[in-house]
Amino acid sequence: MFEISEKFEYLRDKIEKTLRTTNEIHYVPAKTKPWESKLGGCPYLNSKDDYPMDVGGYPMMFLAQINFEEMPALNGFPAKGLLQFYIANTDDYGYDEPCKVVFIENYEKDETKLLSENPYQAETEENIPYEKECKIIYEQKEMAATCDEDAFDEMLEEVSEDDENDFYDEFGDGQSRIGGYPCFVQGTTECYETGEKNVLLLQLDCDDVSGLMFGDSGNCQFFISENDLLNKNFSDVGYDWACC
Repeated sequence: MFEISEKFEYLRDKIEKTLRTTNEIHYVPAKTKPWESKLGGCPYLNSKDDYPMDVGGYPMMFLAQINFEEMPALNGFPAKGLLQFYIANTDDYGYDEPCKVVFIENYEKDETKLLSENPYQAETEENIPYEKECKIIYEQKEMAATCDEDAFDEMLEEVSEDDENDFYDEFGDGQSRIGGYPCFVQGTTECYETGEKNVLLLQLDCDDVSGLMFGDSGNCQFFISENDLLNKNFSDVGYDWACC
């Protein structure tokens, strides 16, 4: 049974109708293998020539890599393969430039054939939003609709003014995650609000272990359409970040 505090038990039926499965992300500082799920470090690369460049021909900033075989299964997501996330290497985290999401369906585990160090780490480290390379650990959960969702607002209408802050604390969930509901810092991202890209591919939120933070207590999200996700087409992913 989904855990709800006694204060909001009267809303259980409505809350449970909004539940989505999500994989929360937790971080363990560690040197990672090329194919492992990770924040920072070296992405899976056979050659320096495989590293993505931005529209101006400059190396992009590597954020994270997801290994789907290490992750509890999520409906619609690939069962295997690696997914790498890159943004333009600017002091505003590539806000006005396209992101790059690379899917590698088949990979090998022979480290002698792979790069062990990020070839552009020195060029991008000034702007990276985290302090430590970390291995990613997943924890699958059910989560209720967060703020910025219509369902959340409808439930909030039944909450007394005195309990509103507690309701936000309990269900306005942040946390780095794959799938589930996003948590926006400065209003809903347009592509998600319109439904054009309605699947949360990745959210990177503030974290003390890794030192992860976008700007001042900010986070970022990557979104994709259900159809593109099912077809493993990651060429049209929406990216946004915001801070307080």
